[in-house]
Amino acid sequence: MHRDSFIIEQIVVDSNMEEAFDKVLRGDERKNSTEGRKLLAQKKETLDKIKSEIVQGTFKVVKYENRDILEGGKWRRIQITSMERRIGVFAIMNVVDTYFKKRFIRTTGASIKGRGTHDLEECIRRDMAADPEGMKYCYEFDIVQFYDNIMPEFVMYCLRRVFKDDRLLRIMDSLLHMIPQGISKGLRSSQGLSNLLLSTFLDHYLKDTCGVSHFYRYCDDGRIFSGQKLDLWMGRDIVHERTALIDLQIKGNERVFQTRNGVDFLGYVTYSPEFVKLRKRVKKNFARKFHKVKSRRRRKQLIACFYGIAKHANCNNLFYKLTGKTMKSFKDLKVAYKPEDGKKRFPGAVVSIRELVNLPIVVKDFETGIKTEQGEDRCIVAIEQNGEAKKFFTNSEEMKNILAQIREMPDGFPFETTIKTETFGKGRTKYVFS
Repeated sequence: MHRDSFIIEQIVVDSNMEEAFDKVLRGDERKNSTEGRKLLAQKKETLDKIKSEIVQGTFKVVKYENRDILEGGKWRRIQITSMERRIGVFAIMNVVDTYFKKRFIRTTGASIKGRGTHDLEECIRRDMAADPEGMKYCYEFDIVQFYDNIMPEFVMYCLRRVFKDDRLLRIMDSLLHMIPQGISKGLRSSQGLSNLLLSTFLDHYLKDTCGVSHFYRYCDDGRIFSGQKLDLWMGRDIVHERTALIDLQIKGNERVFQTRNGVDFLGYVTYSPEFVKLRKRVKKNFARKFHKVKSRRRRKQLIACFYGIAKHANCNNLFYKLTGKTMKSFKDLKVAYKPEDGKKRFPGAVVSIRELVNLPIVVKDFETGIKTEQGEDRCIVAIEQNGEAKKFFTNSEEMKNILAQIREMPDGFPFETTIKTETFGKGRTKYVFS
């Protein structure tokens, strides 16, 4: 069994610590708070202190405040700690999560980068289309008070299978024992650790040992599909056995049913790959909130949020009934995400400019002043190649100057071009538009 080491050294690199600081202190409200202003004024000292504790393996979260919040129609108690402690936890999990993700099965989600509700829903719809007979029946289950009943000792067993860094293990053990029972619902580490627990004891057992083809899990909520009901009842027994090993219990509302009756999961009710409805609770929550709001600006924001959910389902009529807007005319609202740093975000994968040499591309837009691992003032260029959205970084002053000139032209973007290389000086190479 391979175990990873030298994790602490990756956590305390300046770029990771800086990212953690910026993420925790995002937004004017946090920056302008008493603690936020103090942290900003003493940024270097704060990061040095946290780095020292992490290096020594003594980093802990001791003080926290219990807070009750309404989430998904239910009141939940979460733990809130200081922003300074959150910076440390974020920095740790920013690295640790990358090691976890490699060990997770593809069809598990929740607090995994790139694997949210829409990604997992798309996996289900894709498999329904590819294997309709194998997805004929469904077994759904949920775990009773998941976070409250997790035993830290079982999570530590899983962590020792992944890491052999004693300092890191001491830190993770302290985070797991922050509260008297279970693990904290408000700590950045809890989602990854709970995923690791179920991945180790349930996911891989179902997929690798039992050969279950269609299994999907989002946090403590799971679905197994099969072409035979008997297979699902056997799967149900396995789920109960595996969760009992770690002292967890399945809720009594579990059931086996025909998929065509609708799979209620991830905020949607999926009947087939082509027919998906919104969960009733989602519709009700939006309708109540939207009815109470009078501010035009806030109503537009709510519509934008609801559109982001509704566009993944077959609910054009519902969207029009609740908002008075048609799905196709939503763009007329001119509501768009505005990042706090004011920088544009472009779709597509990042490619090296070297891969684009002598190939026709369409330049769509650009943004300067981007901070990367290579430096501060980089330029990111959004392009299209063979109909596919991509982007590349450049530090060429010549390219930045040309792009700035084109932006001033009335119809400058988009434009077609080919990137060429030119040699100058003592054998140095530069990239230019042609």
